[in-house]
Amino acid sequence: MGDLGKFKINNGVEALLIVPADSHEETGSEEMQINPTDAGHPGIPAETTMTEASSIPVVTAAGKPRIIALDSLRGIAALIVVFHHLDNLLDEHGSNKFLGPIFHHSPLRILIDGRTAVMLFFILSGFALSISIGKNFSYWTYLLRRLTRLMIPCIVGILLAATACYFVAPKPIPVLGGWFNSLVWNEPLTWGLVIRHILMTGTEPDTSLVNVLWSLVVELRISLIFPILYFVTRKNTKISAVVAVAMYFLFRYFVIQSDNYVPFFNRNWIEALENIGYYIPFFIAGIVARENIDAIRRFVAKMHWSLVILALLIAIRLEESGVDFQIGIGAFLIIVLCVASPFVSRGLSIRPIEWLGKVSYSLYLVHLTLLATVFHLFYGKVNSYLLSAIVAVGALLLAEVFYKLVEAPSIQLGRRLTAKKKVTPAIAV
Repeated sequence: MGDLGKFKINNGVEALLIVPADSHEETGSEEMQINPTDAGHPGIPAETTMTEASSIPVVTAAGKPRIIALDSLRGIAALIVVFHHLDNLLDEHGSNKFLGPIFHHSPLRILIDGRTAVMLFFILSGFALSISIGKNFSYWTYLLRRLTRLMIPCIVGILLAATACYFVAPKPIPVLGGWFNSLVWNEPLTWGLVIRHILMTGTEPDTSLVNVLWSLVVELRISLIFPILYFVTRKNTKISAVVAVAMYFLFRYFVIQSDNYVPFFNRNWIEALENIGYYIPFFIAGIVARENIDAIRRFVAKMHWSLVILALLIAIRLEESGVDFQIGIGAFLIIVLCVASPFVSRGLSIRPIEWLGKVSYSLYLVHLTLLATVFHLFYGKVNSYLLSAIVAVGALLLAEVFYKLVEAPSIQLGRRLTAKKKVTPAIAV
């Protein structure tokens, strides 16, 4: 267990993707809550000096500090997904004379690498969900908080997309390319389609309303068995890391044999199991990072800041490789460096990035609905670059609204449903 500013980790905190997303969020933005008054958690000393405590920036919300760096990473990843989808419209194959040299043939390509962002979500989820498990762990409390955290915003996001699709009545726009026309609002809108989205079947048609749903399907399915992964992995993280690598290559072979590589969707239950097996190693990587963060921090503390920057650049280069295994290594390095290095962590703690982390799951869920609506209604009438700017800015504004109206209340609901009732002692008369 890690030394995260040497505060106590709250055993009951919910965590999100990566969200989808993840947090995925997920990413989305889960709260890395740390409760200084909790009973001790293994590996996290109770006492600390002010210098040690301030080495990892935290923010107090409702009396519960949380680690900002992980939220911020998720926010950056969610924004990269937005840029990735806009790039799919403007320059899907990197042949645009203006955008191609900037975003496809330069180091800035990391800014439109949606696959890299999602793999980062998965490892962040492994790290963050590990925090929610402690000695007083209750699976039903964990599950209820997880479901309210993930599924309520997801269902509202699906219904919002279905409503927009109904009123827009989309038709193919061939010039916008294969991704937009074959994966976004390309299925006939029916109640059955909406219900199958909510049931998270994971098939390609059943992600057409909210294309990022594929990653949330992975997130949800692995979340159901995550406590088992955690308790097995923490017994020996070195052996678990080796097993995770072997598992990745085994299931990579399976999905290739099933003609389902890279695995986004599943066509049957066998492919669904293969996809789970393929992505589990990335969640295990998050657990390994979380359980060894104390040793990692001691190691990073001995590094000169220039070496930390060099390590981050190497990690980013691995992220750009296009190979999931290397992307996973790069994401692992980025996460541990951002958490373990005080100056990197402080850099991720500036207000705009902190806010982006807070709304990351909402951003992940709603940006495609706005993108599809704007381009179906105004493409050919308004300059494409202007439309993209409207989508980018509008998605951030919409994410803030969605967070306040949907995501934050769903978090509070999960807490209320799982809150321990205080027993008032009887007073003898």
